[in-house]
Amino acid sequence: MNLKKGGLIITILIVYGYSYGQIKSCPSNAIINNIHKQSQEMSDAFLKGDYQKFTKYTYHRILKSIGGESRMIVALQNGKNSLKLKGMSMEKISLDTPSKIIKSNGELQCTLQEHITFKMNKGKLITTSTLIAFSEDEGKNWTFLDTSNKDEATLRKFLPNLSQSIVIPLQQKPEFRSF
Repeated sequence: MNLKKGGLIITILIVYGYSYGQIKSCPSNAIINNIHKQSQEMSDAFLKGDYQKFTKYTYHRILKSIGGESRMIVALQNGKNSLKLKGMSMEKISLDTPSKIIKSNGELQCTLQEHITFKMNKGKLITTSTLIAFSEDEGKNWTFLDTSNKDEATLRKFLPNLSQSIVIPLQQKPEFRSF
């Protein structure tokens, strides 16, 4: 094999290897579709008061810290009742496109913005917060953690596995729209 042929083969292998590596690092449509589908299922379950289904999409460290699924369900029911006493109810939850998906310590992670519309006596209140999404099975199943009212330092202490590449935007001020 002459030097030119050997150099060409090495160049092709390097380009192929680099290209293959780039393709593998991009999330597949199936993974992105799973995030969309499962985050919407979680939101729909929350709006319908199906808290048992909602907890299936709750990040395991949250469930553990609150004392398990049954305690989480009680806390969610109490929260809904508290809103009702204040003349408020959740009307709608919408979700934005996920951020770049990052692999960290064998886990896929990303964020997505969540917009919740509350119905009130004199108008609507719209809040925007960030969800952190986690998958431990290469994107087939996702669980979520709402970062509302939590600063980044506290979140990172609670989630030592959270990639430093994950950006958690500051929580936006709620927007009020009167009728």
